[in-house]
Amino acid sequence: MRADQQIHINGLLLQREELFVRVHDLETAAAAILGEPYPFTRPALPSDSKLKRKPTPRPSERSGGFQPPSAAARESLRRLEGRETAYRVTYRRFGQVVTEDHDDLDALRTLLASQGAHLTVTRVETIDLGARTKAVLLSETQG
Repeated sequence: MRADQQIHINGLLLQREELFVRVHDLETAAAAILGEPYPFTRPALPSDSKLKRKPTPRPSERSGGFQPPSAAARESLRRLEGRETAYRVTYRRFGQVVTEDHDDLDALRTLLASQGAHLTVTRVETIDLGARTKAVLLSETQG
């Protein structure tokens, strides 16, 4: 979020707080006139409504998109063995190809499970200390 957007939002939140204080003051004044608390009911607010999220569409084979790996593909991932020191993960995020090295298998499985329209894992391999590929665990062509 840009700084100017944050400043604008903060101003709106302060206005909201002022209005809540004003409502509280009016309710307190009404209770003082009556000599006892008045049973005010809270009105429905726009912020009470829950937004329904639309499901994220996944690319289909007909559109030429890559299908997320199946459960079997996720299970083909394994702990590092021998001289393997990390996993090299290549993925597409918002149209850009990103390659990162990770050493946590659980985090890698979480990444695979969170794929969607804007995140697609295309390759997972293990590497050694010299950053050389030791084994390919998942490849887009395997999907």
